[in-house]
Amino acid sequence: MIKNLFVKLINFLTNHFSDTQIKIFSLVLVVVTVLAGSGYWVLTTWYQPLGPSLSLPTPTTDVLSSGTPSPGLTPVPGETLTPTIVPVCGAPPTLTILVSGVASQNYVYGLADAIRLVRLDFQTQTVTVLALPRDLWVEIPGIEDHGITVGKLNQAYFFGTQGMGYYEGSGYGSGLLALTLQENYGVWVDHYLAVNLESFVQIIDTIGGIDIYLAGDVYRKVNGQPELFLKAGSHHLNGKKAEILARQRIEIGDFGRINNQTVILKGIAAKMLTPSGLKAIPDLFNQLKRNVLTDLSPDQISQLICLAGKIDYQEDVSFETLPGALMNQTMVFDPARRTHTSALVGDTAGIRSLIEDFQAGIWP
Repeated sequence: MIKNLFVKLINFLTNHFSDTQIKIFSLVLVVVTVLAGSGYWVLTTWYQPLGPSLSLPTPTTDVLSSGTPSPGLTPVPGETLTPTIVPVCGAPPTLTILVSGVASQNYVYGLADAIRLVRLDFQTQTVTVLALPRDLWVEIPGIEDHGITVGKLNQAYFFGTQGMGYYEGSGYGSGLLALTLQENYGVWVDHYLAVNLESFVQIIDTIGGIDIYLAGDVYRKVNGQPELFLKAGSHHLNGKKAEILARQRIEIGDFGRINNQTVILKGIAAKMLTPSGLKAIPDLFNQLKRNVLTDLSPDQISQLICLAGKIDYQEDVSFETLPGALMNQTMVFDPARRTHTSALVGDTAGIRSLIEDFQAGIWP
């Protein structure tokens, strides 16, 4: 009943108000819908994380507990850093969320085949999404007792999964991936969100599919041979087709796949601005609670929804990738698989410097 009322309100707003007014009103209304629909559950768990919290130090906890500024900020001796712009939505000045696309139908096992750092700035009301190549060769901390000290970045998630049982820290796969990024590149992660293949498909189908434009043809393997999957040009994709597109790297490599994954993310963001996308928000919120691994609380999710209602996705959201010049494709020995494999060996200092700028809001 509440959901039907929400849909009727969206239809009314679509016919009488501007897109911006519809977006802001609708996203605020989502919070009211969830409150009314969830009742006692909301009252008792609104501020509780939906999944295991990360125990890693973050800029937020460091500042609150010790007064130490976030990475990338250099205070004048004796000066107290205070925000010059009041953050919107009752949120902290910034949040960095580690988002992983897990190549599995569940979360017991799985490689992180899509890895993104999402920086949300509640002061400037902007969002920056930084793609990290899954094949980056990194040191993996915390599981030395299992004979593993190095591997690809996506393996860090796999070794941390509950099914492997290697990692004793918090957050399972996301936790070990966050720790790996912190140890190698100085990444400070506030929260994590992991989406498996089944949830990815459901999310896109829930919003009615997405519209995208591909600059080049996309191939996939069929019986071990390349076969054309999508021609260059415009396409409307359902969840299953989007999943297939997100996983292909034939003839385009990992960087080409990252670009296509970014095309999908932009398609999702654009669809969320449409009346059908707005109508789907209550269902998406419920899916997030049931099917996505995250340590965000409902309160923090409402802050993200609030920020979404205030930004222009063309002007305020940017998608970035680490420069290819900082990485070289080469053969390395993988101790876990006991074989040589192709990986991206990066300029650790150079990547660390860019990520520090990213988290300070000065790159790109």
